[in-house]
Amino acid sequence: MQKTGKYFWTFIAILAVFTGCSQADISAETADCGMGSIDFLDVGQGLAVLFSAENENWNALYDTGNDSNGFGDTLKNRHIEHLNWVLVSHWHRDHAGGLLEWTADWKIDTLFYGSDTGGSWLRDSVFKLAKKFGTPVVPVIRGSKLPCAGWDCKILWPPDFLRLEGNNASVVLQMADGKRRALFTGDLESEFEQYLLDISRDLHADLLQVGHHGSKTSSSIAFLEQVSPAIAAISAGKQNPYGHPAASTLQKLSLFIPDSSHILRTDLLGSFSIKWKINKALWIEKY
Repeated sequence: MQKTGKYFWTFIAILAVFTGCSQADISAETADCGMGSIDFLDVGQGLAVLFSAENENWNALYDTGNDSNGFGDTLKNRHIEHLNWVLVSHWHRDHAGGLLEWTADWKIDTLFYGSDTGGSWLRDSVFKLAKKFGTPVVPVIRGSKLPCAGWDCKILWPPDFLRLEGNNASVVLQMADGKRRALFTGDLESEFEQYLLDISRDLHADLLQVGHHGSKTSSSIAFLEQVSPAIAAISAGKQNPYGHPAASTLQKLSLFIPDSSHILRTDLLGSFSIKWKINKALWIEKY
């Protein structure tokens, strides 16, 4: 694994946002912060984010991409055979299709999913596999909390009073270490970003997974203003037919993140990892 020196010094300052965890910031039930990572995996035109806390041998996934090529290869290369949980943002193939290739090689403790009423064939197929491998499937709504090593992980969307389908049913996940935050929005579009703003007191996040692969249908100015990210991560396929990320989205992001090297894209970089160690320097590694 070779470090990308281009990013090293520019990210030292900005990624120090993730070194805010101290003994005073975490409860007795959470792990010591140690070394951890948030990996945006190159799954082509899709999304898969791997969370790891190395000192706890703890790993979890937010979405899986179209198939297992991206995240499956990563798990194999890292000798990861156990995932504490997988969270499916919504039942579109580019976010959950990888679970169709679920085998006994990966043990998943819990499969979390939202209230997306679409994608019934994909959902039912995945649930059959979960039953086959003895993995419980657990629905989440706004206010649900997920077990995370060293992080406080909670669901901000969807609320329980809405029945949604597709992109706007995306489960929005907020992760915090006591001082700093990361926000993952799946494919949530601008109209529903506004609804999320309306029911949320504070959406600020230091790291933002840019919605819908950087499509022009997401990332409104109002939303970006409230989140005010220091780092933006976009998962999109190289030379994808949809034109993701949209030029208009990149322009909006530049208003809040003037240094383009802080806007990370899998279509340009491939997989990348945001790593941190308490009281140590931080760095970006390209696979």
